[in-house]
Amino acid sequence: MDEMTFTVAGIPATKGSYRIVGGRKHGRLVADNERELPWRSAVANTIRRQWWQEHPNERLPRRKDACEIDAVWSLLRPRTIRRTHPAVKPDLDKLARALFDAVTDSGLIFDDGRIVHVTLTKTYCTSMREQGVRFTIHWLDDEPHRREEP
Repeated sequence: MDEMTFTVAGIPATKGSYRIVGGRKHGRLVADNERELPWRSAVANTIRRQWWQEHPNERLPRRKDACEIDAVWSLLRPRTIRRTHPAVKPDLDKLARALFDAVTDSGLIFDDGRIVHVTLTKTYCTSMREQGVRFTIHWLDDEPHRREEP
């Protein structure tokens, strides 16, 4: 298993800011973007479903190998927009943060700190059904004689 490719349909959500609810002492953090958690769940569930289809009766590996991710987000072009490139919100880095957290949530990788290289692209699509993200995770060969961090 050197790589896996996933496609998640839906309106991509960003990893936004958090705010404290209930005061500083006993409060808890709540995401400002209410669409973030459902999107992360959709991505994580897609990863799990595909893993179990390809590897029946195997647990998700929580791989600790270094990996790289190539991701393309397709966003619906507003009717009044004529520009070619989606050089507007949502920010690509916030889309990526939500994706990386979802990949970690799925149990496929141990932590998003294992991602060492990314290629990120936003494009416009023409229909609601085309919205979403398509991404590939490539696992990299471990360097010989390298000691794993504690």
